[in-house]
Amino acid sequence: MTRTGATSIKEEDYWRMFEVVRGDVETAIKSNFTYLTIHRLAAEKADIFDKYNRFAEFWMLNAYSLQTTFFVTFGRIFDTRRDVYSVHRVVEDTITNPSLFSKSALRDRKRKASRISDVDPGWLVEYIDKAWEPTRADLETLKVALAPNFAKFKTIYQPIRHQVFAHKSIQDDKAIVALFEKTLITDVQEILRFLHTLFWAIWEMAWNGKRPDLADFRSFDGEVKRLTNKTEEFIRGLP
Repeated sequence: MTRTGATSIKEEDYWRMFEVVRGDVETAIKSNFTYLTIHRLAAEKADIFDKYNRFAEFWMLNAYSLQTTFFVTFGRIFDTRRDVYSVHRVVEDTITNPSLFSKSALRDRKRKASRISDVDPGWLVEYIDKAWEPTRADLETLKVALAPNFAKFKTIYQPIRHQVFAHKSIQDDKAIVALFEKTLITDVQEILRFLHTLFWAIWEMAWNGKRPDLADFRSFDGEVKRLTNKTEEFIRGLP
C-alpha cells in the first residue's frame, strides 16, 4: 500500500507516460479533424472537389491513411492492458499519486521554472497559498468521468479498430458497413473533447494549482479551430 504523501511512481516516469498518451490524443484529434475538413470542403466547394479528382488516387490514399491513423491511435489510447501506456493508466497513476499535485510539488516546479535558488519571492508565496491541493478522493472524479467515454469507445469504435484497421476481418462487406453505421461524428468529437480536456486539466492542476474543470472546452475548441483553418488554408492554396 502506498503511504499517504508518498508516490508509487517517479515524477519523471509519470510525465513521460503523460506526454506519450497526450501525444496519441493529439494525433487522434489531428487525424480526425483533418479528415473531416477535407471531406467537408469537397462537399461545399465544386472547385475543390475538381481539385481532388485531378489527383484522385492521392486523396483516396490520404483519406485511408487518416482513418487508419485515427482508429489505431484511438485504440491505443483506450488499451486496457497493464503493460502499455493508456489513458486508463494515466488516470490511475494520477489518482494514486496526489502528492505529485501537492502545493509542495507545485512550489518546486515554479522554483525550477523561474530559476529561483534563494528564498521564495512574495509572488510565489502568495501563489502557492492560493493554489488548490487535491486529495485522492478529489481525483477519483477523473475516473468517474472517463468511464462513459470508454464505454462508448468499447461498444462502437473498438470493433471497427480491431476488425477493419488493426486486423483484416473475414467478415463480409455488409458486416463491416454495419459497424460503421453505428458511428456518429458527434460521438467521436465528444470523446476527443473529453480526452483533450482531461489532459489539459491535469496539466493545469500540476503547473497552476487549479481544480480540474472537465467542462471547460476552450483549449479543445481553440485547437480544433486552428487545425481546421490551417488545413483549409493549405487545401485552398493548392493548384
